[in-house]
Amino acid sequence: MNLKEEKITPAEAEIIRGIRKNGPMTFAAFMDGALYCPEGGYYTSPGGRWGEKGDYITSLDVSPVFSKLLAKQIHEMWVLSGSPEDFTLIEAGAGRGWLSKGILATLEEFWRPLYDVIKVRLIEKNPYLRVDPSQRVEPYQREEPQANISWHEDFTGFKRPACACVLSNELIDSFPVHRVLWVEPSQRAGGSNPLRGSNPLRGLKEIYIDYVDGRFVERLGEPSTDELAAYIKDSGIAPVDGMLMEINLNACKWLETVSAFISNGFVITIDYGLPARELYSPERRAGSLMCHYRHTLNDNPYINVGRQDITAHVDFSMLMNRGNALGLQLTGFTTQKNFFLGLGIIEELKEAVASGPRVDPSQRGDDYEKIKYNRALARLISPGGMGDTFKVMVQHKGMDRPSLKGFSFKEMSRCL
Repeated sequence: MNLKEEKITPAEAEIIRGIRKNGPMTFAAFMDGALYCPEGGYYTSPGGRWGEKGDYITSLDVSPVFSKLLAKQIHEMWVLSGSPEDFTLIEAGAGRGWLSKGILATLEEFWRPLYDVIKVRLIEKNPYLRVDPSQRVEPYQREEPQANISWHEDFTGFKRPACACVLSNELIDSFPVHRVLWVEPSQRAGGSNPLRGSNPLRGLKEIYIDYVDGRFVERLGEPSTDELAAYIKDSGIAPVDGMLMEINLNACKWLETVSAFISNGFVITIDYGLPARELYSPERRAGSLMCHYRHTLNDNPYINVGRQDITAHVDFSMLMNRGNALGLQLTGFTTQKNFFLGLGIIEELKEAVASGPRVDPSQRGDDYEKIKYNRALARLISPGGMGDTFKVMVQHKGMDRPSLKGFSFKEMSRCL
């Protein structure tokens, strides 16, 4: 082991052991190790990842109105479901638990009938966040535990609810993805392709990760599974030579798990991503993979392994199509800006009288705090920023297509 290997992170060490034992691994396997390795994975280690002291800012860090407006939407969902006494909010990828607890605080203040019956199940893979409240540094922490909240590793930890809302915020973008490259058949080396014959995608190659001379290197090989070619065919993607694509097969499996678990209710997905026609367009031929480290962005997943986040844009067309096949029908799709405008975010603005940046903050008093509050709201719906980058998709099961306030401003499912 050379000097560099003596300084590698625990996640790197686990990945290297896997490569040395089984040979080059898919990028999906590499990303899984970097993010979810039991010892040293980015999402399975102690320490904060969010906020000013972490690696990135979430919408929840920007303003508590994020959870307040979601509470309003969930209350409407409950009413449209017949106001059942058995209603469960399941937050997948709950992290600190702030989102669900902010929703609960809003329900307790404004919609007590739902608060009195709702159960909250927080699903989180990180054992430190599940069992150690000090890791969460949560603003909604109470002195006494709340009986209607419980933490779980996965869906197997609690019984199937009669009616539920499954909520995820920036979860699917962190699922390990396969990275594939389209190479025009006339320009690629010879050799057998297991997809040849019934499948015309002969130019599809997959990226594998090897470890040579103390560093990770990429190698091209045949696709590890026929599901990759099937995904591209089903999505109607028309790849061009040199196009790099991230394929999120784990998102498909996630929908299968969710659909099997709920018989009646809703699925809310909030994440950054695009419809397939945009995500896999020639203009985006470099792919969408991004790494977040201490509030900086880079496109190198082979550094800071286990210490930086690795994400890829969500294919919302796939979520719709696969959901339809599984019984999760599309309720609506739009940007975060449009969704919150439909839910009345403008009504949350606070009137401030003090003006001018030159006024001493100590003299502005309450008005200064109102201005800060309003600016945070503006970030949630900023065009070209969070408001447009983040998308909201809602799917429903066990009922006719409902009409939700979140899609009353501008519904965009025609783009899918």
